[in-house]
Amino acid sequence: MKDWKKVKLGSLLTESKIVSDNPDPDKRIRVKLNVLGVEKRPKTKDKKGATKYHIRKAGQFIYGKQNLHKGAFGIVPEELDGYESSSDIPAFDVDDSCYPEWIFYFFKKGNSYLQLENLAKGVGSKRIQPKQIFELEIFLPTKEEQERILNEIKTIEDKNYKLIKEVTFREKNLIKLRQAILTDAVKGELTKEWRNNNPNVESAQDLFKKIKIEKEKLIREKKIKKEESFPAINKNDMPFEIPSSWKWYRIGESSINKDGDRIPLSKTERLKRKGIYDYYGAQGVIDYIDDYIFDKSLLLVAEDGGNLLRRNKPVAYMAHGKYWVNNHAHVIDTISEISKLYLEIYINSIDLKPYLSGEPPMQIKLNRGKLNSIPLPLPPLAEQKEIVEKVNYLQANCSKLEEEILISKNESEKLLQSVLYQFLGDENNILVKRNSFENERVLPLREIKYNNKTINMKLVELLKANGRLHAEDLWKMSEHYNKTNESESIDRFYAELKKQIEEEKTIKESSDKGYLELR
Repeated sequence: MKDWKKVKLGSLLTESKIVSDNPDPDKRIRVKLNVLGVEKRPKTKDKKGATKYHIRKAGQFIYGKQNLHKGAFGIVPEELDGYESSSDIPAFDVDDSCYPEWIFYFFKKGNSYLQLENLAKGVGSKRIQPKQIFELEIFLPTKEEQERILNEIKTIEDKNYKLIKEVTFREKNLIKLRQAILTDAVKGELTKEWRNNNPNVESAQDLFKKIKIEKEKLIREKKIKKEESFPAINKNDMPFEIPSSWKWYRIGESSINKDGDRIPLSKTERLKRKGIYDYYGAQGVIDYIDDYIFDKSLLLVAEDGGNLLRRNKPVAYMAHGKYWVNNHAHVIDTISEISKLYLEIYINSIDLKPYLSGEPPMQIKLNRGKLNSIPLPLPPLAEQKEIVEKVNYLQANCSKLEEEILISKNESEKLLQSVLYQFLGDENNILVKRNSFENERVLPLREIKYNNKTINMKLVELLKANGRLHAEDLWKMSEHYNKTNESESIDRFYAELKKQIEEEKTIKESSDKGYLELR
């Protein structure tokens, strides 16, 4: 490696600017985030305008100007030869002295592409231009040496791919296992032996009578309102068979909805009350306030949001202590703590799609009437306790497996990165920021201000709650963020951000590059 020459990346790359005379919406390229490669973009209708498309060739190095620092780079594969992209996804012919893959691994090693955020300019349209990456230095051994090293890397990557494939398989099975535990629990499968050993416990019918008496008492005391009668459950309403000692009722019959206890607070009032107590929404604790409504453990059920569509994402969870709840979660009580925990398990076990209204994924809603109408398999109270204990035990074992899987993934990635550094070397590129008052200096690492207590919120609300935020933190906390599809979610984020900056005039770029604040 000592005798390898070091050259500017610009000496190896020439931007390809072959304009497509007949642009074809069905022949477009996109570059996925997290170094996941280049693929055909789903067909969309072209907007009328002056967007110019360029023809891309197999073997060209290609990257996304907005997302290079998020791993949006790769090599154009043979099957996409002749496809097109705009100038926002530039492609480059590679000099004969260098394999395109050599440049690909230059960006991949050590996840060095993450540091390129220091080169990005702008906020609403933050981009890294070709002339900026042309200044980066890269080791360039002979082509024969490149080929030998690339072959070794390929062999190691193949082994790593098999390992990751196995780990991913285990992850998917773990998700299925968690769901199977919940499903078996609410069908009575986990407590078969317990029922055989405990045949004389209080029946579900007797339990329901107690629930009914308690609710009538609360109505007389005017603590809750009298509800409309619920329709009887027929065979068509029963999604599965339950043990003979259980009974089907509707959620609204066997629980107490406390949504009416919640006092709506304005955004201004909510910010005034920012303090020491938990503030809950559809996704859990999202803030702290110095006033509260509830001071006992209650069950919260998401009223809206994308998780309502996903079987593997919990939508019901217990809230504890002193807290206030916004209007994105239903508040549910029962006559016993165990019943709340059992109801949490049941709601998280079922497919809620039949009870939802609105357009997915952002506008869907589970209203109070639909929630109350969901059929509920009610076991005896003693069996509910047994179910809760068994589910907690089995889910704890799943968490241990999850930790082992995560360790395997991290170790695999560390090993691969170690190999890349060993084979390709470290050019020690220094990314600098210039201004009129200082000489060149290395950019300090930015302070991450990601607040997981304020997530899935609108951009303006996030800035009100957190003050000035870096664009990436704002994106990842916003309602637009989707971890499983970051490429599309960041496009939605920037579109909304541009609207708020240029049209609504609610947000502006901070004096520090990359940060945003309210006007």
